[in-house]
Amino acid sequence: MRVTASAVVDQLHLGDHICWVDDDETGSLHAAGRFVASGLRLGHKVVWFTDGVSPAAVRAHLDGAGVPTETALADGQLRIAPAVEGYVAGGRFTPDEMIGNLTTEILRARREDRAGVRVVGDMGWAIRQGISVADLVRYEAEVNQLFLDGEAAAMCLYDRRLFPAEYLLPATAAHPATVGRNAGRAWAPMLRAYRTRDPHGLRLVGEVDQSNRGAFAAMLDHVTGPGTNQRTAVLDVSELRFADVGAASALARVRRNAPSQVRLVGCRPALTRLLDLVDGAAPRPPA
Repeated sequence: MRVTASAVVDQLHLGDHICWVDDDETGSLHAAGRFVASGLRLGHKVVWFTDGVSPAAVRAHLDGAGVPTETALADGQLRIAPAVEGYVAGGRFTPDEMIGNLTTEILRARREDRAGVRVVGDMGWAIRQGISVADLVRYEAEVNQLFLDGEAAAMCLYDRRLFPAEYLLPATAAHPATVGRNAGRAWAPMLRAYRTRDPHGLRLVGEVDQSNRGAFAAMLDHVTGPGTNQRTAVLDVSELRFADVGAASALARVRRNAPSQVRLVGCRPALTRLLDLVDGAAPRPPA
C-alpha cells in the first residue's frame, strides 16, 4: 500500500537528512511544504532554498496550506530564498563554505532559543551551475555531521528529470535515507545516527547498504578521524538491523586506519561474521 507525501514527511525528525526524489515539481512542493509547516508548528527555524519554483510561489503554496508566513517571515523564523543565494553566495560553490553557513544557522537558532532548524534544499541549482559530481557528493556526505546532534533536519529535493544517473546515484547514497511519493506504508528513514558524548562515538539505528553507504562512511570518518583529538570512538551498532558487506568493510576500515582506538559494541552475529570476513581479506602490511 502506498501512502501520501504528508504521511512520509510526518516520519521525519530533527537529526534526519533525507533525499526526496521526484519527477514532478508539485509532488516535491507538497512534500517540502509539509516538512516546513511541521517545523514552524514545532518552533523550528526554517530555511527553504528554492530553485525550480520561485520564492513567491513557495510562499503562495504555504499560505494556501494555512501556514502563517507573514508572521514567520517577520520574526525571522522562516526564510525563503533562491538556492543560488544560499549555495553559491560567493559566486562559487564550495562544500566547506556551505557547511559552515549551515553551522552558523544552527548556532543562531540556538541563540534565538529555537527548538531546532529545518532546511529544504532544491538541488536543481547544482546542474544549472555545472557543479561537479565530486563536489556535490562530498557536500551531501560531509553535511551529515551537522545532524548527528539532533538539532537540525534537512530535506534535499532531487528532480530525476534533471539529474543523470551518474549524479543521482552517488548523491542519494550520500543521504542516510532516500524517499519519494511511492514510499510504502511502513516507510521510515533507513538509517539514523546519533552522536554520543560519553563515550565519544555514534549510536547507529536502522540499515546500511549501497543506497546510503556514502552517508554511513562519512559519519564514521567524522567521529573517528584526526579531528577527534585522538579519543577512543565507540560505535554502538546494537540497533543496526542490517549491514551489507560494504558497510562491514567501512567499519573494518575505520578500525584499521583511525588515529585512535575504535570499538564496536552490540555487534549482531551476522555483522560479526561479515567483519571477520572483510578483516581476513584486508591486505596485510609486509613483515
